[in-house]
Amino acid sequence: MPFNDIEKQRIKKIVGGFCRKKIPDHLRSQVKLFYEVNGFYVKIIESRPSSNGSHLWIDTPIARLHYDPRTLEWQQYWMRASGRWHKYPGFDATNNLMSLIDTIAEDPFCVFWG
Repeated sequence: MPFNDIEKQRIKKIVGGFCRKKIPDHLRSQVKLFYEVNGFYVKIIESRPSSNGSHLWIDTPIARLHYDPRTLEWQQYWMRASGRWHKYPGFDATNNLMSLIDTIAEDPFCVFWG
Protein backbone atom coordinates (compact mmCIF):
# COMPACT_ATOMS: atom_id res chain seq x y z
CA MET A 1 0.00 0.00 0.00
CA PRO A 2 1.47 3.40 -0.97
CA PHE A 3 1.81 6.40 1.36
CA ASN A 4 -1.24 7.46 3.35
CA ASP A 5 -2.48 11.07 3.37
CA ILE A 6 -0.47 12.04 6.47
CA GLU A 7 2.75 10.68 4.98
CA LYS A 8 2.02 12.44 1.67
CA GLN A 9 1.59 15.74 3.54
CA ARG A 10 4.89 15.16 5.34
CA ILE A 11 6.64 14.48 2.02
CA LYS A 12 5.04 17.58 0.52
CA LYS A 13 6.24 19.70 3.44
CA ILE A 14 9.81 18.36 3.50
CA VAL A 15 10.59 17.47 -0.12
CA GLY A 16 8.24 20.02 -1.70
CA GLY A 17 9.58 22.70 0.62
CA PHE A 18 13.14 21.86 -0.41
CA CYS A 19 12.22 22.04 -4.11
CA ARG A 20 10.59 25.46 -3.65
CA LYS A 21 13.50 26.90 -1.67
CA LYS A 22 16.33 25.47 -3.81
CA ILE A 23 15.59 27.56 -6.92
CA PRO A 24 15.63 31.37 -6.44
CA ASP A 25 12.61 33.25 -7.80
CA HIS A 26 14.64 35.04 -10.47
CA LEU A 27 15.79 31.71 -11.99
CA ARG A 28 12.45 29.89 -12.12
CA SER A 29 11.95 30.67 -15.80
CA GLN A 30 15.24 28.84 -16.46
CA VAL A 31 15.10 25.90 -14.08
CA LYS A 32 12.45 24.09 -12.06
CA LEU A 33 12.77 21.56 -9.30
CA PHE A 34 9.90 19.24 -8.38
CA TYR A 35 9.21 15.80 -6.99
CA GLU A 36 7.07 12.82 -7.93
CA VAL A 37 5.75 10.05 -5.71
CA ASN A 38 5.36 6.59 -7.19
CA GLY A 39 4.57 3.80 -4.75
CA PHE A 40 7.16 4.06 -1.98
CA TYR A 41 9.59 6.07 -4.13
CA VAL A 42 10.02 9.84 -4.13
CA LYS A 43 12.00 11.19 -7.08
CA ILE A 44 13.45 14.72 -7.18
CA ILE A 45 13.65 16.08 -10.73
CA GLU A 46 15.29 19.14 -12.26
CA SER A 47 13.72 20.57 -15.41
CA ARG A 48 15.26 23.04 -17.86
CA PRO A 49 14.14 24.45 -21.21
CA SER A 50 15.31 22.53 -24.26
CA SER A 51 18.33 24.07 -25.97
CA ASN A 52 16.83 23.53 -29.45
CA GLY A 53 14.57 26.58 -29.19
CA SER A 54 11.35 24.63 -28.68
CA HIS A 55 9.02 25.21 -25.76
CA LEU A 56 9.77 21.77 -24.33
CA TRP A 57 11.42 21.26 -20.98
CA ILE A 58 13.95 18.48 -20.36
CA ASP A 59 13.61 16.58 -17.06
CA THR A 60 16.69 15.19 -15.30
CA PRO A 61 16.30 12.95 -12.24
CA ILE A 62 18.45 14.24 -9.37
CA ALA A 63 17.73 11.87 -6.48
CA ARG A 64 15.47 8.98 -5.56
CA LEU A 65 14.33 8.26 -2.04
CA HIS A 66 12.94 4.84 -1.24
CA TYR A 67 10.82 4.15 1.82
CA ASP A 68 10.72 0.62 3.19
CA PRO A 69 7.44 0.19 5.12
CA ARG A 70 8.78 -2.97 6.81
CA THR A 71 11.73 -1.20 8.46
CA LEU A 72 10.17 2.31 8.45
CA GLU A 73 13.40 3.63 6.95
CA TRP A 74 14.40 5.67 3.93
CA GLN A 75 17.29 4.93 1.56
CA GLN A 76 18.84 7.47 -0.77
CA TYR A 77 19.96 6.95 -4.39
CA TRP A 78 21.71 9.01 -7.06
CA MET A 79 21.76 8.44 -10.81
CA ARG A 80 24.93 7.75 -12.80
CA ALA A 81 25.30 9.00 -16.36
CA SER A 82 24.39 5.45 -17.43
CA GLY A 83 20.87 6.06 -16.11
CA ARG A 84 21.24 3.54 -13.29
CA TRP A 85 20.40 4.39 -9.71
CA HIS A 86 23.03 3.72 -7.01
CA LYS A 87 22.87 3.93 -3.23
CA TYR A 88 24.36 7.16 -1.95
CA PRO A 89 27.91 6.44 -0.70
CA GLY A 90 28.49 6.28 3.03
CA PHE A 91 24.84 6.76 3.92
CA ASP A 92 22.86 4.26 5.96
CA ALA A 93 19.10 3.90 5.89
CA THR A 94 17.31 6.30 8.23
CA ASN A 95 13.84 7.10 9.48
CA ASN A 96 14.67 10.84 9.20
CA LEU A 97 13.51 12.13 5.80
CA MET A 98 14.89 15.60 6.53
CA SER A 99 18.42 14.22 6.91
CA LEU A 100 18.18 12.85 3.36
CA ILE A 101 17.12 16.25 2.06
CA ASP A 102 19.98 17.91 3.96
CA THR A 103 22.43 15.51 2.30
CA ILE A 104 21.02 16.29 -1.14
CA ALA A 105 21.28 20.03 -0.46
CA GLU A 106 24.87 19.79 0.81
CA ASP A 107 25.93 17.17 -1.77
CA PRO A 108 29.36 16.43 -0.23
CA PHE A 109 30.21 13.88 -2.96
CA CYS A 110 28.99 16.11 -5.81
CA VAL A 111 26.70 13.45 -7.28
CA PHE A 112 23.43 15.38 -7.21
CA TRP A 113 24.40 18.85 -8.41
CA GLY A 114 27.75 18.14 -10.11
